[in-house]
Order: sequence, then structure tokens, then C-alpha cells
Amino acid sequence: MKKIFAMVTVFSLVLGAASAVQAQEVKIGGVNFQQALNEVEQGKRAKASLKAEFDAKQKKLALQQDALKKLQEEAQKQGSVLSKDAMAAKQKEFYDKLTELQKNMETYRGELVSKEAKMTNQILQNLKTITAEVGQKEGYTMIVETSQDAVLYAKTKDDLTSRLIGMYNQRFTGPIKME
Repeated sequence: MKKIFAMVTVFSLVLGAASAVQAQEVKIGGVNFQQALNEVEQGKRAKASLKAEFDAKQKKLALQQDALKKLQEEAQKQGSVLSKDAMAAKQKEFYDKLTELQKNMETYRGELVSKEAKMTNQILQNLKTITAEVGQKEGYTMIVETSQDAVLYAKTKDDLTSRLIGMYNQRFTGPIKME
């Protein structure tokens, strides 16, 4: 709601300023950052890298789960012949490995979420820089982000998304630099 109010206020100010000057043209462009995030080459490489890392970690977790399952089956088979102490040791081993598995799952999830957020933020920052440069160079009064449903209607003939994706891919060719 605040975003819509802010956007209406900004539009009003821009339109008010534009009518005061009357001779100046109001030029509004639109950019879909979500589309750009998915289509810039760095974004595609970042997603592929995260997926490869996810798959590798998933394999490690699957190995740990298999080891746990095997340990549980052994304990069930040997349950009638093991002493109380030996059975208690098997149960402790099982719970220790289960705890380690749960800890690894949480750690891996946190690492992936953090990396994805850092990569996304860096790409968005780069897109904002390019958008500002295009706006300034080409005389736009305003460039609005169109993928968040904050702009319900805007009469723009200039969707700059494809141009920004092309400019981004020319400028940012290497791996994402995360600060």
C-alpha cells in the first residue's frame, strides 16, 4: 500500500512538474527486473552454479541418509543378540549421525540461500546502475520497474528490459563479484 501511495505521489509530482514546464515532454520507460534477472548471462551462470552446488550437497546428504538407514537396519537385525550396552552404543551412534545429518541439512540450506541472495543483490545493483545511465543519457523523466505489480498502469512505449539485458551482458561478462 505504501509503495502504491509512493508511486502515485511520485507520478503526481512528475506530472505536476511536467505541466508546469508544459513544453517539456514526459518520457516514461519500463523495465522488468525479474525478467532481466532470469535472462542476463551472469544470472543464468549463477543459477547453474547454485544448482551444481545444491546437487553436490544433496549427494552428500543422501550418502549420510543411506548410512543412517543401514545403521538402523543393523541394529534391528542384531537387536536380539546385542547386549544392553552394545545396543545403547548403537542407538547413541544412530542419534549422533542423525543430529549431524540435520545440522548439515540446515547449514547447506543456509549457505545456498545466502549465496543466492548475494548474487541476486549484485545483479540488481548492476541493473539499477545501467537503468540510471540509460535514463540519464536518453532523457527519461522516469523509468519504472514493472514486475512487482506496483505499477498498475503506465502508458509507456519504451520497454527497456531487452536493451538492459543486452547492455548488462556486454558489460558484466565475468563471474559475479560479491562484496
